[in-house]
Amino acid sequence: MILYFLIAMLLSFIGSLPFGMINMAVAHTAIQKGVRSGVWMGIGAAIVEFFQVFISLKFTWLFEKGTRLGEIFQIIALIVFFIAGIYFFFFAKAKSKKIKDKSGSSRRNEFFKGMFISSLNLVVFPYWIFYGTLLTANDLLERSDACVAIFSLGAMTGAFGLLVAYAYLGAKILSKSEQVTKWVNKFIGAVLMGFGIYQLIQWLNG
Repeated sequence: MILYFLIAMLLSFIGSLPFGMINMAVAHTAIQKGVRSGVWMGIGAAIVEFFQVFISLKFTWLFEKGTRLGEIFQIIALIVFFIAGIYFFFFAKAKSKKIKDKSGSSRRNEFFKGMFISSLNLVVFPYWIFYGTLLTANDLLERSDACVAIFSLGAMTGAFGLLVAYAYLGAKILSKSEQVTKWVNKFIGAVLMGFGIYQLIQWLNG
């Protein structure tokens, strides 16, 4: 069980390293509203990932039988990336100063926002389906509910750890000025649209 947990935590941490919709949103929130807000968003996102990983592993056999679900997820993912990228690049507004709202309501808002953004990240399904297939084929993961739950918990822990790192780095390294925040928005938008183009190329070549 410990091995399952550690493998999942490592795979989740590595899979979350590249700039993506969730970690960039956490960094963006930390820049504008503070580290705590970014951490609460990370908690919400990580909880959703637990269920995403669990569902992915339990339904891996569907993909092994050659269904088109993987392709459907890929199409939806590229649409989500393009929409989010266009929003950040053209419509997200830079704030003149950092907002420090320590109320419970604000934290709940960021928590649920993290859950919502994470639920849009459909790329996570084919990612974990691939590794689920690979691990089970090499006898590194059992299909029992207990093993899958421990594995999903490890994935959630790895994702949360990296999102917290993004929150702290985003708040410490990047400036809070209006001009820099404006270019941060554009950078996030460009990255997300880049992911959308990558997903489009992957789908066309598939």
